[in-house]
Amino acid sequence: MSEPKPKFSAETLTQKLQKLTEWAQDAVCFARELDWLGDAKQYPEGSEKRDLALVRDQVDFRLNDCCRRLESCRCARAETTRVHDLLLDVVINRTGDGPDALRLMRRYHSLFGDETEKNGEVGPDTLPDIFAWDTYQRVSALRQLAAQYPKHIRHSARYMPGWPMIVSHHLDGTHEFETMAELLELGADYPLDAGPRKRRGTETPMFCYLQPLVSGLHVLYIGWDETDKVRIHENFASYVRAFWWSFPKEELTPEIVAILKRVLDLPPLTKKAAREWSRKVIVPFIMIKDAADRETCKIPALRNIWQHKSVKSRATFQSRLHSAVTDTLQRFGRPG
Repeated sequence: MSEPKPKFSAETLTQKLQKLTEWAQDAVCFARELDWLGDAKQYPEGSEKRDLALVRDQVDFRLNDCCRRLESCRCARAETTRVHDLLLDVVINRTGDGPDALRLMRRYHSLFGDETEKNGEVGPDTLPDIFAWDTYQRVSALRQLAAQYPKHIRHSARYMPGWPMIVSHHLDGTHEFETMAELLELGADYPLDAGPRKRRGTETPMFCYLQPLVSGLHVLYIGWDETDKVRIHENFASYVRAFWWSFPKEELTPEIVAILKRVLDLPPLTKKAAREWSRKVIVPFIMIKDAADRETCKIPALRNIWQHKSVKSRATFQSRLHSAVTDTLQRFGRPG
């Protein structure tokens, strides 16, 4: 059976995209010519200047809407494109979204190889280098931002298990961190208690593995309004994509959606509810996503379970995993 013919030829589509670019440039020039008018509200109703200023603002609104839609299209193409420039630009623009940037960065390197100079050495301004420098600049600015707008940032900080800071060879940032943690109420609403009194055990492979997973599930759990519960149940797959930002989009299978949907009917994740969360959501999710088998599992926390002498089947592994996850959640979970 032959492949269906495209609706438009490549030449026609190229011409349409070129025309779109020209229209956008014309819109920018038009709006710029009317910037001298300032705020439309300063002119009387029905006046020519007010009408012109309103048209200019409408152009800006439509231009922004068009660019937002085009950016979504470009990001979608970055998942499968083999065009160097498109993928490169999307990776750079996604530096603020760590998981997406890292995934696309890996795709870029798998397609186009390492970024080297003429002598074959890795030079500056590579994608990982840009990502690291961007992170440094953002964290540097975050200190001033948090000090100036603590009430704004506190909403997010209460759900964070840690706070990004620049580690210096010359200065001890302990006092600054403690001050910031108190100011922002850091981790007050995070489901696991890994504060100063519970440092022992936080470096174990199981805790390190569970922390980002629990964080993602917690974002999913708190993201809905009780009045919207019915609607969310009906369109849960879209809801996951919108709210659980750490979820890898290409792995959102119906089986995983069914497991994650159980979160909506669970009590808050506390010591008391740890076993239920482990049995209904966390362990089933891990079994699908990361468990693999004795030979192929590469995650230290899970590999440690597989390598135990008594673990000879997947069922035994799942039972041991359930015990390990429950113990960790009960140890570091908040009182119910």
